[in-house]
Amino acid sequence: MKKNIVSLLILTSISLIAQADTSVTAYRTYWDGEDIGKGGGLRLKKTFLAFAAVEARTGYVDFTDTDTQVIPAEASLNLRLPFLISPYIGAGAGYYFIDSNLPNADDQSGYFAQLGVEVTFIWIGAMAEIRWHDIEDSYLDGTSANVGLLIKW
Repeated sequence: MKKNIVSLLILTSISLIAQADTSVTAYRTYWDGEDIGKGGGLRLKKTFLAFAAVEARTGYVDFTDTDTQVIPAEASLNLRLPFLISPYIGAGAGYYFIDSNLPNADDQSGYFAQLGVEVTFIWIGAMAEIRWHDIEDSYLDGTSANVGLLIKW
């Protein structure tokens, strides 16, 4: 009887861990367009069917050489392999709030592709990704690299 109860508790714990499919990530970003931007952001991710995830994220990127600040608001859909080390690939779109003294530097929309990996252990983990951006105005086009820490529940 004691073994059955312990086994049931272990299986229940494992199933609760397996259902930990929502996460929030705080990340640092390095954006390489015509100018170098640095900043950070927050990502909210919901995994479904184990192989797919939907993300919403926002952040702040400062391009110091051109005195430009960008606040992206983005959403994406990712395909992933559900392992302890989970590689993923995805695409999404965003709206970019821009504050700049550059001519024609208005708020813009764009899209992006991303390739990344998450490493999680129970409820904590880390992520690293590379993204390619195509935004209406070409001076923000380019790649970015993000590295962050995440919490799952």
